[in-house]
Amino acid sequence: MPRTVALLSLGGAPGVTVTAMALAATWPEEPGALLVEADASGGDIGTWHRMFASPGLTDLAAAVRHDQRPDGAGEGPLEHTQVLEGGLPVCPAPASADRADGAVRLLAQNAASLTAASGHVTVLDLGRLTPRSATAHLAAHADAALLLVRDDLAQLRRLQESARYLFETLPRAWTVIAGGSGSTAEIAATVGLRVWGRMPTDPRSAAFLRGEAGLRRPERRPLLRAAASLSRALVREAATPPVRMEVPR
Repeated sequence: MPRTVALLSLGGAPGVTVTAMALAATWPEEPGALLVEADASGGDIGTWHRMFASPGLTDLAAAVRHDQRPDGAGEGPLEHTQVLEGGLPVCPAPASADRADGAVRLLAQNAASLTAASGHVTVLDLGRLTPRSATAHLAAHADAALLLVRDDLAQLRRLQESARYLFETLPRAWTVIAGGSGSTAEIAATVGLRVWGRMPTDPRSAAFLRGEAGLRRPERRPLLRAAASLSRALVREAATPPVRMEVPR
């Protein structure tokens, strides 16, 4: 089972935070997953759910800064979470980019600190990927990385042109296509990267995860069902030997 799973994008707002929440909420194995909102541009979950400023990402970064053990066995992220209605532990990022960026930089200096000693899988919402950044460092050190790309021509072109960099930086990454319909085999063949499948557009589930609306049977909604399928695929992937892939030209 992976201990850390990073979600990020190349830009274009494909719904990284909502997808990260859905993935953490539907993790299939006990004790489940917790979500660390480590977006250097600032977080949204605290505002969506009217959470307290603390505990959160800055507290976690401060704890890591003062307890940098060689084996990364200091305080884990669970001690700096708040629990949403429904039971999901979340370590929210500050809304301002200056505070969030500083915390992400501190965490990147000791990426092992994001492994939860409690046994929870740590799902990292990293926002937008920028080369040679703290975000890229955290993504590269995660057990699995999921790159969300919206199904439009500009996004897919950007993915294709970034394929070699992504392959070399995130060798364990899967691409997840946000929205659209049909097979993703042609996209995978064109860009030369592994594509898991599609994360469906589901406004009702997105509103539910943002705390704007209720759902009677959320587990039946397309977004939550797809997230559950993706989480199971990640567990299976971690239990199989790595597949050797060719470097995209």
